Amino acid sequence: MDKLTLNSISDAKSRSEKKRVGRGAGSGVGKTAGRGHKGQKSRSGGNVRPGFEGGQMPLQMRLPKFGFTSRVSRVSESINVKHLTGVKKITIENLKKLGFIKKSTLNVKIFGEGKLSEKPNDENIKISKGVKIG
Repeated sequence: MDKLTLNSISDAKSRSEKKRVGRGAGSGVGKTAGRGHKGQKSRSGGNVRPGFEGGQMPLQMRLPKFGFTSRVSRVSESINVKHLTGVKKITIENLKKLGFIKKSTLNVKIFGEGKLSEKPNDENIKISKGVKIG
């Protein structure tokens, strides 16, 4: 290995400078700045939206929909136990009458941390572990 001398020291080689476009003909990317002449993409702010394929039916519309959405969630609701403090009898009909749930609701889950005066005897009303009875 060569001896370390002052004339053998050099700066760490860095990345090359970013090419600045539209700064004159001498820069190599002046005038149209690599955008070409005319057209949507040459204008300021001009570009096509993501997924646009020039009018052709886009890929995301050509492919079929997939996945599954449970229909049970349409007829199920959940209620926090703190909203039911003044309610004496907890039944689905009573909760509908009091406006806690929609008329189309079939299943209810009571959640949160608190107490209920009595256990609901309706099998469509479930209770989470945090809710205490009595």
